[in-house]
Amino acid sequence: MRISIYQPVPLPKHFALLAIGICSLLCHTASAQTQPERFWLAGRYDGNRIIVYFDGVKFNGTMPTSGHKLAPAIAERFFDPVELAASYVAQFQKGPKIEHFALGDQYDLLADYDEVVTVTLTTLVGSEMDEEVGNDSFIGALATVDEHDLPYLRKNHYVLRRHREPPAGKSNNMPKPNAVYAGLQVEPIPFDIQKQIVMLLNEGMKSKATETERKEAVHLSPSFLAQAFRLADGTLRYYARAEWGLGDEGTEGWKTVYALGAWVGPLPRLHILAWEKRTSPYDGISSVLPDLLNVVNLGGGKTGIIVGISGEDSGSLGLFEYRDGTSLRDMVLLHAIGSGE
Repeated sequence: MRISIYQPVPLPKHFALLAIGICSLLCHTASAQTQPERFWLAGRYDGNRIIVYFDGVKFNGTMPTSGHKLAPAIAERFFDPVELAASYVAQFQKGPKIEHFALGDQYDLLADYDEVVTVTLTTLVGSEMDEEVGNDSFIGALATVDEHDLPYLRKNHYVLRRHREPPAGKSNNMPKPNAVYAGLQVEPIPFDIQKQIVMLLNEGMKSKATETERKEAVHLSPSFLAQAFRLADGTLRYYARAEWGLGDEGTEGWKTVYALGAWVGPLPRLHILAWEKRTSPYDGISSVLPDLLNVVNLGGGKTGIIVGISGEDSGSLGLFEYRDGTSLRDMVLLHAIGSGE
């Protein structure tokens, strides 16, 4: 599967999500005077560091064998990083569309509770992926989070942007108990709400499955997962997944008959905003449908969602600008990293 660069426009109908590569917000036009704001996926590396891959490149077998192989990141889907020398990274930073980053540079991490925390690049890294299958390799960095900002990092996947100086007098405050913030909600979804969502997914299965799939699935009780999240303006949404399967769930004998995901709005009553289809031929609810990993306030009233997607011998991590009424294939893709065979 080939990995390539995409422009930040709504993805066309025929776009194959599983062919996502390293992507960035790089909308350059002849009349543009400045680059639009860029966002990058970031993952928790260890207790006080995050990892980010800024760009996709072709190492073409030139990565130094002396590079120090690092431990995998805590956050999944960030591959196997290797520490790289600044002189090696610099040879891939010559184009205007490539991020020019260096040790000591500061960036902003869009964290929990709508907080923006400053991180400092402390180790340059890369991951060699451009083999015969056509993937990109990646260059990026580990960045250190100040100890007093660690309480704002409760998850494993986040978003990075270029550093902005905070307004004068602004200081980080601990989250207010009754405040509403963008992000995944930790409180369990009430049972009656979950029951109604399952009913909506069941109806969706009956109308969207093939006749063969429907005949098998209609007699099965689906496995079900639902997540509540809030948009940048504080409004509530749900992402739900259901899988109708045969056999003993979690075992090698388990077979997914049908799977369906949905974005759900709560008002004026629970209703489906958009559907998500199965992306992988394998079995198991966590791998056959897009996996919502985090929700982030991008600023300017925009909400970012971080989604893991599994395919046939491929996988990707994508940052999308969430929009009601659209599935992932029609949302704006801001950044993604992925690989395939």
